[in-house]
Amino acid sequence: MSFVSDIHLSAWKNLPFYLIFLLLPQQVNANIIINGTRVIYPQQKQEVNVQLNNDSENPALVQSWIDDGDENAALDKISVPFVLTPPIVRVEPNSGQTLRITWTGTALPQDKESLFWLNVLDIPPRSAATINADVLQMAIRSRLKLFALSASGANQAPHELQWQRSPSAPARVLLVNNPSAYFINVSNIKIETRHKEIKSLKSEMIAPKSSAEFRFTALPEEIDAAALRYEVINDYGSVTTIKNTQ
Repeated sequence: MSFVSDIHLSAWKNLPFYLIFLLLPQQVNANIIINGTRVIYPQQKQEVNVQLNNDSENPALVQSWIDDGDENAALDKISVPFVLTPPIVRVEPNSGQTLRITWTGTALPQDKESLFWLNVLDIPPRSAATINADVLQMAIRSRLKLFALSASGANQAPHELQWQRSPSAPARVLLVNNPSAYFINVSNIKIETRHKEIKSLKSEMIAPKSSAEFRFTALPEEIDAAALRYEVINDYGSVTTIKNTQ
């Protein structure tokens, strides 16, 4: 979350910042709605669009940019193989705006997806009622995953995950290998035993051609492959439950 400074600090200079934050009235106005939870850039596309909507009664100033994973990087230090337009735009009340993302042609891995992040900063307007008031206005920043050069086969990839006990980790850990070319968001892993259902302690996105470890509160001595189920989030943001067949 980023902050738009609109504070008269002269009366507060002897107070710690966290007390100033608590004492000041706060305004959090998320006017901009992003259509979608992630951005997919297929290999064959010349550009992809992201739709923004302002459903409020106030105009919104929106700044957008793409980064390669460092959310704190200065904008003038970011180098990504995409052009995003418009980078700054005013969105009128009850209207929309399209962001256009174009690949520059800079080389990216052709055998696997690449991950970037789309940032959308919604900067609230200053109202006449708060111009002379001690008000902390907060700009809402949203970050969406941008999967680049995605090709056909992404839907099959979650079914190819390979599960096994980790040979070098404690007994309550399962190792999963992702041999595919796609990022896979895995969550809500369950192992059904004769007496109970055991769940993993975390969710994780597994990068292409890599592995990850999932910890459980306990694991049975023998795990029947058919007893393992997990959920994945697909390119459209919906959740699919998969029964392990490995």
